[in-house]
Amino acid sequence: MNLIRLFKKFKNSRERQIFDSIVRAFGAPPKDITLYITALRHKSAAKNIYNGNAPSNERLEFLGDAILDATVADYLFEKYPDAEEGEMTKIKSRIVSRQNLNLMAGKMGIPDLLETDAQAARAKESISGNALEAVFGALYCDLGYTRTRAATMQALNAFADLDTLEYEEADFKSRLYEEAHKRKVELRFNTSPKTTDSGDKYFVSVVVFNDKNTGKGNGSSKKRAEQSAAEAALENLNVK
Repeated sequence: MNLIRLFKKFKNSRERQIFDSIVRAFGAPPKDITLYITALRHKSAAKNIYNGNAPSNERLEFLGDAILDATVADYLFEKYPDAEEGEMTKIKSRIVSRQNLNLMAGKMGIPDLLETDAQAARAKESISGNALEAVFGALYCDLGYTRTRAATMQALNAFADLDTLEYEEADFKSRLYEEAHKRKVELRFNTSPKTTDSGDKYFVSVVVFNDKNTGKGNGSSKKRAEQSAAEAALENLNVK
């Protein structure tokens, strides 16, 4: 069935609008539009507009959260074959953060599609990321994991600045030097190689900031150990 025939079968303008938005954002024509209608129905609408006679998007949001996590983890695992678990976890947390999902949802026009009651309507911008997660859940139920992964990555590439998210705040060491310069204090890294009982080599680094041990980190290389120590020092110094 081609897109024109799919488009014509919808019962009302809302169904057509949702279909068009999903195709534009994800490049994946929905097969079961009712899944996406549910994904875009906030619990306030389910309760106060439909009197509990229509499902909210909460179950799909729960599922979509897991699907997004798996998709982004899969993507990072393939893209960064040498990255450590901690590095990938930090990148993933930025990509799937509520702030980023709300921004993506806004660019996709999800706030305009989100069905709420009058009171919740004022919070559409802040709850649209939840609805986006529900849409990921709908995609999975409708199209399966393989197509959902491709559709999700298309949306992330189109509506999220992945390059910035992946490298954002990665250079903790430079930020710490800037902080030391601003406070006019001495900064140094005491870094040394270590060996585990099994013979694996790694590095341990301690940040000395204003003559005090301020942060400690380790990693498979000197650079990674110092970045980890610098991140810990920034946190201990309450530098945002």
